[in-house]
Amino acid sequence: MFLCFFKENDYGYNSNDFISRIPDDIIVSILSKITLKEAASTSNLSKRWRYLWCQIDSLDFDANEKLDKIALDYKLRIVERPKYINWVNRVTRQYKGPSVNEFRVCFDFDKTSKSAIDKWVEFAVGKRVKKLELDLLENGEMLRQPAKNYVFPIKIFDRSVKRQCEGMEMKFLKSLFLKCVNVSEEALTRLLVSCSGLEQLSIHGSGELVNVKINGKSLVLKYFEIVFCSGVKSIEITDSNIESFSYLGPGITIKFSELPRLKEISIGEGYSGFENNVFGQISCCISHLQSLTLDIYRPEENLKFLSFPELPKLKQLILKVGAWDDDSLLEFTTLAKACPKLQRFVIQLIWMSPAKRRRKIKRAAKHPHKHLEVVEIVGYYGRTSDVELAVYFIDNAKALHKIIIDPRYQVLERTPIGNIQLKKEKAARDCAKKQLEQRTPEGVELVIL
Repeated sequence: MFLCFFKENDYGYNSNDFISRIPDDIIVSILSKITLKEAASTSNLSKRWRYLWCQIDSLDFDANEKLDKIALDYKLRIVERPKYINWVNRVTRQYKGPSVNEFRVCFDFDKTSKSAIDKWVEFAVGKRVKKLELDLLENGEMLRQPAKNYVFPIKIFDRSVKRQCEGMEMKFLKSLFLKCVNVSEEALTRLLVSCSGLEQLSIHGSGELVNVKINGKSLVLKYFEIVFCSGVKSIEITDSNIESFSYLGPGITIKFSELPRLKEISIGEGYSGFENNVFGQISCCISHLQSLTLDIYRPEENLKFLSFPELPKLKQLILKVGAWDDDSLLEFTTLAKACPKLQRFVIQLIWMSPAKRRRKIKRAAKHPHKHLEVVEIVGYYGRTSDVELAVYFIDNAKALHKIIIDPRYQVLERTPIGNIQLKKEKAARDCAKKQLEQRTPEGVELVIL
């Protein structure tokens, strides 16, 4: 790094070297590109540099390395949790910037750490934070029992509303991401009123939401996500400017109406992913939907008897699928056929039991996909069903110019991937090359990651 060339005089400044002539604001901009810990370490370089890092506008308290170690030895959490608290406290005390663009906490915290987290949220709000993220997943990767979750401190935002009445607007918060943080219906309503500039809201693993309602064009909320909030029974969004909606969890009642800007939906309900008539629930926006992501647990069991409505403007279809044995994936071509303007098709195979069976390759009925340009198969294992799907699109996508094959393991875990899994991934790459290279026509790029 360039810092090794830095030399200073008695005043912490050397006019003869290039680094010393760089203005403070440019140095702060450079420091904002590296990790928070790396930026803080530059305080040891000289008197001039001592507090420059305290002016960066992005405070990302990333602890992935520590969380990886905790995943291997859970007892380490007892030691590492107070260290993390001290780190955040030290940075927030020393921080000298007038405002914060991003404030992110990422560690295993529950309600026992309420006092510390409340102070951090208050600090961020006081610095007019634009993007606030509290990622408190247990062990850095799992939802915990909702009763143990930290509770969202709505009172801090209420106090800001009082200041707003005194002439200070609270439109600064644009994005809020909460994982393993309990948010009640009342708190959600008050939050949307308090933060009139909020555009993105994501809630994972809250145990207090039951009936969620969002309505009114006075809200600027564009992106709304609810994931694994086990108590939720219904979501109603009406007369809103929402552009993107995501839901993953048990089967619930979803009511949409008057959502002309809603063009992106990601949804997976219950065991099958299609519980409670998913397409019926989102029928009001099917005519103008451009991107759809579906989570489907057992494809062969849950697609055979379903009929799909035409999605006339859909350009991107992403399917996240539980892959069992060697179940055929050709049923998904029915969905693709319902999208006459489809340009990108992605299937992510999440292996439950990736067994291979020797059988003849099946072929689905031909159908011209006139606009399909990119096909991506993630979790490719070299099964007959994988080849069937790839060959179908090679034969039927007339505008195809790229096929992406990604054999990497799709179950996200913090524990390192073992040698056995790495060998499987290598074998899958070899299979993909052998199975598809000769079948791929000229002008189509085959990319094997």
